Amino acid sequence: MSGEFVGLIPQELLNPNEKKKFLLWLLGLPVDVWTKKYIYMDWCRFVGIAIDRKDVDLITGNAALTWG
Repeated sequence: MSGEFVGLIPQELLNPNEKKKFLLWLLGLPVDVWTKKYIYMDWCRFVGIAIDRKDVDLITGNAALTWG
């Protein structure tokens, strides 16, 4: 699943300094939590930052649901 969702992310959010705006955008998407997690993972890879379990908790409501 490498980079599959990057094309869906608005260009202005493809920046590690826009993490807060990206997460707000992501939370508002009408997709399931697993898809949101994969979009988040692609964003992290693209901008070059580590995946943060706190962010996954925020996105999914409980990282344990999708962790692994």
